[in-house]
Amino acid sequence: MGIIEKQSIKGSIYSYIGVAIGFVTAGLLLPNYFTKAQNGVIELLTSWSLVFATLATMGLNNVTIRLFPWFRNKANHHNGFFGILFWVNMAGFLLALILYFILRPWIIGENPDSAGLLVKYVDFIIPLTAFTTIYLVIDIYYSVLMNAVRGIFLKEFVQRVLMLIVILAFVAGLFKFSAFILFYTAALSLPGIIIAILLMKDGEFQIRPQPGFLTPELSKSVVSVAFFGITIAFSNILILYLDRILINDMLGLEELGTYGRMAFYGTLVSIPIRSVSKISAVVTGQHWKDGDHDAIDRLYRDTSLHQLIFGLLIFIGIWGNVKNIFHMIPDSYATGRYVIFYMGISNLFIMASGISGSIMATSSHYRLLAMFVVAFGILVLATNLILIPVMGIAGAALASAISALFYALMRYIFLWRRYGMQPYTWKHLIAIVIAVAAYVPAILIPDLYRANHHYLSLIFDIGVRSAAISAVFIGATLLLNISPDLNRRWKVLIEGLRRK
Repeated sequence: MGIIEKQSIKGSIYSYIGVAIGFVTAGLLLPNYFTKAQNGVIELLTSWSLVFATLATMGLNNVTIRLFPWFRNKANHHNGFFGILFWVNMAGFLLALILYFILRPWIIGENPDSAGLLVKYVDFIIPLTAFTTIYLVIDIYYSVLMNAVRGIFLKEFVQRVLMLIVILAFVAGLFKFSAFILFYTAALSLPGIIIAILLMKDGEFQIRPQPGFLTPELSKSVVSVAFFGITIAFSNILILYLDRILINDMLGLEELGTYGRMAFYGTLVSIPIRSVSKISAVVTGQHWKDGDHDAIDRLYRDTSLHQLIFGLLIFIGIWGNVKNIFHMIPDSYATGRYVIFYMGISNLFIMASGISGSIMATSSHYRLLAMFVVAFGILVLATNLILIPVMGIAGAALASAISALFYALMRYIFLWRRYGMQPYTWKHLIAIVIAVAAYVPAILIPDLYRANHHYLSLIFDIGVRSAAISAVFIGATLLLNISPDLNRRWKVLIEGLRRK
């Protein structure tokens, strides 16, 4: 895959290290040492700051991905492109700030357990929004400069290490929850500060636009792409966090705390897509500009299959060890068991759809993608409103899975009918069958956990189950040659080990 392959490998390394750290923080420390209400506060601050930060970008991240190839000119500071980003996003942040103060009473809500705790910390959304906006804008700018790894390193590694330090300090009793929120906000904000400093150091922080370069036709394209970009981005972020907002409003902070901690395990399935999606959008945009449809088709097929394979392995690894998850955290979180399952399935649907979203976003049909995303958002809202009262937090996760399936189908049908791009083959079906077969050992292996030998037996049980699942899944995948590329890499790895 060339640059996608190289950067996705580097990005994946940081992502997996970050996930390991995130597992310790979100999977173990937060549920064990923080109350559910405190976890709910953390979830809401993160969720709302991302909502407002996405609004503040004013859709220009989509402009960056789609139109930057027309501005690219290193000798001329890319014709003032970053200056456009800077000034428009300054205006966007002011707009987001006004909207925050309008919505502030509703964010706090009337729920007694929510309002009492939230009112103390709700204004931390402002600095989080500011630095998240900075990070989002510069991170995508670095991506089109073919350096997507820098943002991944800061977000997935540096930020998570800082969060771990702050959480451990709270667990050690060095400060109270009020100080924790302050330091936690600083940890979340630091990637935005660092990436801005790095941009200045690299000489790319050029905020003076070059109006002469913007022809009326190009200006019209920028406005059009930005309008539909903000529709897509804002809808996407609402889709990701609407469930949390509704759970807090309908069920309260404690249930939100449970949901947030359990949803973390389900989102682990999407690890492989994090680095791929960022750089693939940039490369796909260049392929559209060059008219290379065959290259786009190959990327679509490859990412769909490989993401599904890795996603399935992670999913069955998590669900095969679900009992062990609840040996590690308080029993009160057991109501969130099926949040893990449905969130995992939801992410599998997205993984299996490959880069279909990036293909549409960078094509001439980006307006249609905006309509799809709005339809997706409406479906998420409707299914949450129907399922949360009936199933509680599990209903919110099921709503995500149902909505993700329909969203993936919409993109699939369009790309198939319009461009004849169709990534699915019998290999996808075989991968699913292998995953089912690999789950069998998790059912057959007896429970090896013993309460009187808590840690040793827990580690032993996880190790045995994970090894059995991995052996069956990886062995069958290689034996059946589901992906020649993966088989080739496996042979290179084995040959390298033999030479050592």
